[in-house]
Amino acid sequence: MSGHFPPMDALTAGLRHAFQPIVHLDTGLTHGFEALLRGTAELGFESIADLFDRAAEHGQVEELEARLLNKALRDFAALSCADGLHLFFNIDARSLPHLSNRTTGILEAMAGLGLSSTQLCLEVSEKSDISQDSAATKALRQARDHGIQIALDDFGEGYARLRLLHEEHAEYVKFDRYFINNVARDPKKKLFVSSLIDMFEVLGIQTIAEGVETEEDLSSCRELGFDLVQGYLVARPTLEHESLSRSYETLMTARRRDRRARSSDQHILREQIVAVPTLKIETPMQDVFDAFRTNESARLFPVLDMNDRPLGIVRDVDLKAYAFSPYGKDLIVNRSFGKRLGDFVRPCPIADIHTQAERILQIYSHNDSLNGVIIVENAQYIGFLDNSSLLRVLNEKNLIFAREMNPLTKLPGNTSISDHIADAVTDTEETCALLHFDFDNFKPFNDTYGFRQGDRALLLFAENLRQTFSGPDFFVGHIGGDDFFVGSIGTDPEEVSRLAYEARHQFARDVESFYDREARERGSIEARGRDGKLRNYPLLTCSAAMLVIEPGRRLSDLETALTAFAELKKRAKDEGGFACQTIR
Repeated sequence: MSGHFPPMDALTAGLRHAFQPIVHLDTGLTHGFEALLRGTAELGFESIADLFDRAAEHGQVEELEARLLNKALRDFAALSCADGLHLFFNIDARSLPHLSNRTTGILEAMAGLGLSSTQLCLEVSEKSDISQDSAATKALRQARDHGIQIALDDFGEGYARLRLLHEEHAEYVKFDRYFINNVARDPKKKLFVSSLIDMFEVLGIQTIAEGVETEEDLSSCRELGFDLVQGYLVARPTLEHESLSRSYETLMTARRRDRRARSSDQHILREQIVAVPTLKIETPMQDVFDAFRTNESARLFPVLDMNDRPLGIVRDVDLKAYAFSPYGKDLIVNRSFGKRLGDFVRPCPIADIHTQAERILQIYSHNDSLNGVIIVENAQYIGFLDNSSLLRVLNEKNLIFAREMNPLTKLPGNTSISDHIADAVTDTEETCALLHFDFDNFKPFNDTYGFRQGDRALLLFAENLRQTFSGPDFFVGHIGGDDFFVGSIGTDPEEVSRLAYEARHQFARDVESFYDREARERGSIEARGRDGKLRNYPLLTCSAAMLVIEPGRRLSDLETALTAFAELKKRAKDEGGFACQTIR
């Protein structure tokens, strides 16, 4: 053993946790805080790793880990904004085999602090390979069985143990900052990260981008489909816990800006624009021929007026008849012959950078002889979309569409739902009605009849909502699991309430067929609760919380709406399945 190790009381007294927020990318709302250890240098350790290495040498890593976790939990519970949020705590892999011995004590400590077990997330670094350690994986499984969540930290920096992710089903994967910084400028990195995120979505794992430091990184994370972000752009780790917040304006402002940008698809178009050289309309014909000769790969040039406004294109094929005929080229360049560049300019579709990509593709698809589309901003030429780049735009739109849809129900997911709520609470002068649907007793049903039958129930309700809330006046989305959303702007709230009642009662009638005859006759099933005890649960029903915002009464931010929803959901469960609040 090397070096003196301080007494445990003195050691833990000298260590503190700085908290850094982990924030929802789409809303700017805080998901939780990571506890980051501070004070190791003052105690004579070179780093946090050195502290734990020394503790391991002295056989005290387990006790150190336990004390630090208790300390972090107390600090977290003392936060005025901790309600419903998560504490992310880094756990040393060497203590994992012994975690089973401490799980009960952790849960009791959390209960004493008024915390739910699901509010704790243990971060396991990928730098340490625990996939072959049966005691460690068993301990993680046991912790998850009690509601404690798991995050795989430093993904991409160490052992890529996808088996651990699949079999132990971590709730989160934290991407190392290497994959985040400057990802927009690295196509290979972008493709790699995007593919991984798609895979994790299939596995039901939330993705966290670490080390987000610039607006460009933030925009790239949103484009790639990350769920959560963490980094200096949001907030630095702080020992001043009272300064922590439930939302961060940096992301909320960026979200509003990106939402406006995305609504016109300009971020996709800018990425695919081809830098095609241009010709001015006054260019002499000799110079036009020279331009094609010196740019051998060029098949066309956009032609601009003197104010850089596009007039059309000139194609090499239209000049060939003159270029290859006897005296043809000499005739054209002869001023007395009278041919000018304007005589060879062909029409070409022109679209503003803010135009919807679907519209541009629609224009292009109507005529297969087109060579592309000219893109302008403020009427001035900024680039060209040729055949290949238009195909890439189509592919990117398809990927975004697929990413924003719930993979099971094919309903719009959280990104689209957040957009709709943001519009409802800030942008309209009409009455807004927002509905949150949540199944009652879904877990016992799922446990008894299996996930496939559970998925069938979700699909049944999704189709029920599509049929009940049909038409352009309604937006229907799938938040995830057994949570659904319906929004309407400009519809009479009483009509929305009537339709909500119809949807709930239709579902209750239809879903009865998913049960066996005995359960239907009894009106309940026997299943084990989270405490492992058998009890009777009623058949599936659905509760609905409805938030109505009257004209002229806008909410200040998205958090206010979500907080109101959370309170309404509790009321709905207690008040017969429906609760409504009107903001006047």
